[in-house]
Order: sequence, then C-alpha cells, then structure tokens
Amino acid sequence: FKAFEKMDPHEDPEGCQALVEQTCAELEVHAELEEQLFYPAAREAIKEEDLIEEAEVEHMTFKVLLEQLKKLEVEDEKYAATFKVLGEYVQHHVKEEEGEMFKQLANDEADWPSVRDQMLARRGELLEEKGLPAEEAMASTRASARSAAATSTRRAGSPSSHREARPQAADDTEDE
Repeated sequence: FKAFEKMDPHEDPEGCQALVEQTCAELEVHAELEEQLFYPAAREAIKEEDLIEEAEVEHMTFKVLLEQLKKLEVEDEKYAATFKVLGEYVQHHVKEEEGEMFKQLANDEADWPSVRDQMLARRGELLEEKGLPAEEAMASTRASARSAAATSTRRAGSPSSHREARPQAADDTEDE
C-alpha cells in the first residue's frame, strides 16, 4: 500500500494496476487462509469470540472493495481511492488481530505450529491456483522491502515490528 501512495496512476497506469492486482490476489489468499484454518482454530481458543466475528465482517468488507477494484479501470477516479480505503481496512484488521486477538491466543495451549504448517501448505496451493509467484520469489521481495523499511525505521528510532511471528505473516501485504 505504501508503494502505491508513491505512484501516480496517470503517469504509470500499468505499474499501478500490476501492484493493485498482485496485492488483491495476495489478500484473497490471506483471507482464505484465515477463514479456512486460522479462525476455526482461534475460535476454539479465544475468550472473546466477538473478535473472530468482527474479523470475519472485516473480511466481507474488504472482499467487496476487492470486487469493486476488479471492475474499475486504473484511470477511474475511484480506483486509487478504493485501493487506499482497502489499505486502511487491512491495516485496521492487522492492528486488531495483533493487538487483541493474538494476545489472547498467546496463552493458549493449541498446536499453533501445526496450524501454521497447514496454512503454509494451503498457501502454496492457493498461490499456484492464482498464478502468483512461488513463495521463494515472494519471500525474497518481501524480505527486501522489510529490510529497507527496517533500516528507515531504525533511523527514525522506532522499534521494529514483530509481524513475522504471525502464522499468516507469510503474505504481509502492508508494505506494497
């Protein structure tokens, strides 16, 4: 999302569209992983089940935005605005998961390594179905982006993020 903010859809419509399409495809994969594997496991372990309900509603909302983006042309005035709002929803979603849900799950005795392994296996299948790059290529791209972000974050004196600890962090799309 940050990369899109630096782009001008009028100057580089193809680049903007490619970034939006890849981000949307990765979000679809991410949502499916959470809905199929993570939320069912979390629902059994979490004290406040309404956090799962809210997360599922957030998924429904950003799926609507994803569908709108697919119907819009990059030149459309609503294209950039819709992608920006999608980014805001995703950032809110991640903040709630990391700030509320994961804290409750950290004390749970569930077999999270097994859930993570299932998610990673399913993720590979979904990436292949969507024709997205293999995990190694995507991981390399994300690692480069995180490295650059970490360097600038350290310069600013902010603590580094711990997103990589999330089972679904394998498709971290916030940096795009």
